[in-house]
Amino acid sequence: MNSFPDIQHIETDVLIIGGGVAGMMAAVGCVRSGVKPILMTKATFPSGSSSMARGGYSAAVSRSDSPEFYYEDAIAASDGLCNRRLMKIMSSEVIERTYELDEWGLGLVKTEDGNFHQKNSGSHRMPRLLHCGKLMGKPLMKSLAKKLKEWEIETLQHVIFVDFMKENGRVTGAWGFYYRDSRPVVVHAKSTIIATGGAPQLHEVNDSPPYVSGDGYAMALRAGAKLIDMEFIDYQLLTAAPLKIRGYPPHTSGFIHAGAYLLNRDKERFMWNYDPENGERSSRAMINRAVGMEIFEGRGTENYGIYLDTSHVIDEVNNGATSDVIRVFKNSGVDLSKDPMEVASGPHTYLGGVLIDEWGRTNVEGLYAGGEAAGGVHGANRLGGAALADSYVFGLRSGIGAACEISNLEKPDPEKGKWKEGIETIKEKFSVNKGPDDKEIRKQVQTVAVSLIGQIRHGDKLLKALGELDDLQKENQGCLIKGESDKEKFDTLRRVQETDNLIEVSKMLTLAALERKESRGGHFRNDYPEIDENWECSLVVFENQGEIAVERREIVQEDEAVIEPENQPGTASVV
Repeated sequence: MNSFPDIQHIETDVLIIGGGVAGMMAAVGCVRSGVKPILMTKATFPSGSSSMARGGYSAAVSRSDSPEFYYEDAIAASDGLCNRRLMKIMSSEVIERTYELDEWGLGLVKTEDGNFHQKNSGSHRMPRLLHCGKLMGKPLMKSLAKKLKEWEIETLQHVIFVDFMKENGRVTGAWGFYYRDSRPVVVHAKSTIIATGGAPQLHEVNDSPPYVSGDGYAMALRAGAKLIDMEFIDYQLLTAAPLKIRGYPPHTSGFIHAGAYLLNRDKERFMWNYDPENGERSSRAMINRAVGMEIFEGRGTENYGIYLDTSHVIDEVNNGATSDVIRVFKNSGVDLSKDPMEVASGPHTYLGGVLIDEWGRTNVEGLYAGGEAAGGVHGANRLGGAALADSYVFGLRSGIGAACEISNLEKPDPEKGKWKEGIETIKEKFSVNKGPDDKEIRKQVQTVAVSLIGQIRHGDKLLKALGELDDLQKENQGCLIKGESDKEKFDTLRRVQETDNLIEVSKMLTLAALERKESRGGHFRNDYPEIDENWECSLVVFENQGEIAVERREIVQEDEAVIEPENQPGTASVV
């Protein structure tokens, strides 16, 4: 690099980081509060795991249903750990968001009498899953992006943010770089919203785009924010195991709800061994645990998967989104009317995230979060279709909260925030002419994630993981920023930064999992295989003198505050 590129400076009232459902709903919340934000995303807008949504989302919209029923089911599914205040809000307001999205042209399927058509989904007492007939992701993203375009919301893309800036303890924006245009960017904002999703790239097998890498979690930790429930991951049988189509996400929940059977490598049904009352109709967490144990104990397939037999329900599943899966497998040589599909397990949703209150506020002034980037809503496990519902409700609310707070705030001082030191570090990295390969380190981090802190955990393995993660982090920080052009070098820098963030997420996950000496929901320890009522609490992680600390937190009830804010936007409207 002959000369370092000029730095772009941007000023805005509210910066939204993330271009998925939560980010776009945050923009809606800002506009309704009289503020025009800037939305910036790492990929091409619209983006994020939302684009991969398949089945739909859940809401209590039928006449025989109620938000109270939904709320009760959510508490049961969470193994007692969901934030009651947040879940109470979500159970009710997702209904309002449903009618709103329908007006915006989402295309939800309806019955002949004009009511919403709803399907069965995990841990619901009645059909609640709203859907678009086939895949949900594309029509959802299209309808929301269209709305933002109508409101002339500025969107900038292909930016990875490295860190938040702070002034007098308050977040005042973020700095990073355009990895395609090869230039740094510094965004000065009165309020900043994290809508960056989870950290699925911690696992090689996942159903998300390749750029969703836990950036928001790691940045929040470094900025002093607290994160909650990081030990809980919603694993699912979500990708094809055969090497020919490995990575294709069939999302097996639709097949399972139709009555498909889970089989081990010996073609034996095994769910009755783990849940004698429900079998394959068990909770998502129990199915994930059972699959993990079958593979852990050597009864998985050679591709570290299991089988799903749909032959007896083929007529029922040969429609909607599941019909596309049948077609893909048939084109690869597997006829699902005769033979089972081989599927592998991976992270579908990170249940933990940044600790927020009902307006998306974190414990750090000026910093908000919504969607999968935020935590506490679902507890140890979640209802089927609740992830998108969460993003609709708390994405919107984070936008309202961030916008309502800024009216009396001065513009941030553009000279403060330590962005200059950060960019100097980038310059130093570019000047190094030797070091380890970043792609190899990423693979090693993913290996640790699967083998030591995956679905089946043990205290000894978790301790081993911490040591290996420390070593990998040191190696990653010395990576060679290789490339023949500036664009290639900035793209390498992006990958290195992502891997560093994934390592930070791994440490948070590992420390929380090590602390929780029981098995509950999306957390299973082989050395503590039973649920323990003494652990009916949440675990919060935070940075303390350069180290990650863990503390217990009582479950928030309906009438309790999550965070004690100084300027609560309680008069804001979500209508």
